[in-house]
Formats: sequence, C-alpha cells, structure tokens
Amino acid sequence: MSFDEEWSRLKADALRRGNARTELASAGGGASAAPGAQGVDLGLTDAPIRAKASNLRTAHGDAREKSKLDDAEAVGKAHAGWDAGAASNGCVSAWQKRLRELSDLVEEATDALTKGMDQQISDDGSVAAQLRKSADWLEDA
Repeated sequence: MSFDEEWSRLKADALRRGNARTELASAGGGASAAPGAQGVDLGLTDAPIRAKASNLRTAHGDAREKSKLDDAEAVGKAHAGWDAGAASNGCVSAWQKRLRELSDLVEEATDALTKGMDQQISDDGSVAAQLRKSADWLEDA
C-alpha cells in the first residue's frame, strides 16, 4: 500500500469516527470528558454507574438506620408466645455485625468502582488529548 493510499484510508477512518461521534451526541449519548481534555468526546457515559453507586450508598445508609434490634429479649416480651433470651441477643448481635461487615464491603466496592471509573475517564481523556495533539502536528507536517 502506498503512502497516499494509506493516508487516504486513515483520513476516511477519522471522518467515519467523527461522524459516529456526531451521531452519538445527537442521539443523546452523554459523554464525560476528563478535566483538561477540552473538546474531547470519547462517548463515555458514566451516569448509570454514578446512579447505581448513589443508590448503593443510600441503601447502605438506610440499612444502618433500620437495623436497630439490640434486645431480642425485650422484643420477645412484647409478643405473646415468643420466648427470647440472652442467646437470642447474642445471635442477633452476631448477625448484625456480619451484615454490617458485608454492607461495609459493598460500600468500599462502590467507592473503588467510582474512583476507578473516574481514573479511567481521566486517563482516556488524557490519551485522547495527546492523540489529538499528535494528529494536529501530523496534519500540519
């Protein structure tokens, strides 16, 4: 393949990608550009992940607020025919501790996912900006 043929193919590919990006933007495909990557639209949509992370944090907070059974024996006395004692308190306490540990793991995973997503978007934006700079330089060469 000659240089002219390859150059024409590369330009056609760039035009095709530009058209695809325009179609994505017009179809409502939101993008998050990294800070410092002005004008770079990678077609990355982070809204669904951020919404899920927010929902997980809300559920985590709600679960902490609602899990307040500290005295199974007192609850047992309030219900006829339910006999509960110290062993029940120990069981409830152990379950609450384990569920809180699992809930904390989910919260940590949510934070890590959000942090990883932000880093990926930032890295992609930086690479795109570098590629654009190199492409502009090649265009001027």
